[in-house]
Amino acid sequence: MRRDYCESLCNIWAVKRWQQTSTTMKVNRAANPEVNMHTNGSVSFATHQSRLEKELKRPPTFQEVFDKTHKKKGTDQYISDRAREVAESYSQQMTEKYVGEEEQPQLDSEVWVAASGAPKKGHVYGFGHSMDTSRVFSSASSSAS
Repeated sequence: MRRDYCESLCNIWAVKRWQQTSTTMKVNRAANPEVNMHTNGSVSFATHQSRLEKELKRPPTFQEVFDKTHKKKGTDQYISDRAREVAESYSQQMTEKYVGEEEQPQLDSEVWVAASGAPKKGHVYGFGHSMDTSRVFSSASSSAS
């Protein structure tokens, strides 16, 4: 690393406000270890979906994309208990809802919200932050009424 970059970073890190923020974030991460455990970095949901479609040679279901991004690489283990519980609940509810039907939709947003919980702060669990959730919000609010 260039010396001027290193000095610049050290100057930033030496500021009291930065140190307070850093300490707060460490405490938050320790208290909520499952919050940031995605296995594929900052790759968008659409990119994962596209890659999986090429790999499978068909459009993947939402469950398949969720599994790809919420399981540890090289294993069949989910990154957290919550991810496992949501995936199992969604799969079971989809099976029950579409019993006897040849095909299931790629995503049933009503079932997903039932499995993952209501949207919080404009975010639905399992959806990337860049994904449009307006469809999910409208189905969740209409099913709640």
